[in-house]
Amino acid sequence: MNTATTATVSLGAVTIGLSILAWHLARWWKTGGGGKGGPPGAGGGGGRDPKILIPFLASIALGMLCVTAAGGLLGTGAVMLLDAGNTLGNWSLTAVTGTATPGVTRSGQKVLSPGGCAALVIYIVVLAAVWKSGGKVFHGKVTSGVTCGVMLGLSAGFSGVAAAAVVSVFNALGDKVTGVM
Repeated sequence: MNTATTATVSLGAVTIGLSILAWHLARWWKTGGGGKGGPPGAGGGGGRDPKILIPFLASIALGMLCVTAAGGLLGTGAVMLLDAGNTLGNWSLTAVTGTATPGVTRSGQKVLSPGGCAALVIYIVVLAAVWKSGGKVFHGKVTSGVTCGVMLGLSAGFSGVAAAAVVSVFNALGDKVTGVM
């Protein structure tokens, strides 16, 4: 069974993750989720289609799961990305606002069970199949979503609670489907 990851997240990395999330949500809100200009009329906006957010939100979940994998290629890659986010985020917050960037890692992190890890691999295969059929815009949403999920997955705030819920769902689903108890 995996042990809890020793990675930590700083306010700088959480700021990067929340900024990516805010960027995608603001663009979706402004354009209505459709094309570049939104629906015809004054200023775009109306008719927001929540289905447009599915690739981005699914990839956020993937990033959150990868950072809680705590080992292997996925966990190592996610922790490396998180470390880069910590460094870049801390530097940008200090340079822009002059503030300190404390650690905001939640205590008592949830980790993936063996069944949850199997479910994660299956999830990656499904997302890879969908990725293969997507275009450049789709690839950008998935890449930024995974980055966002990695930055937010270990935080003590609401996003960390969401990550714990995603991990719990994957553990329960994976354990039931694979027969691991």
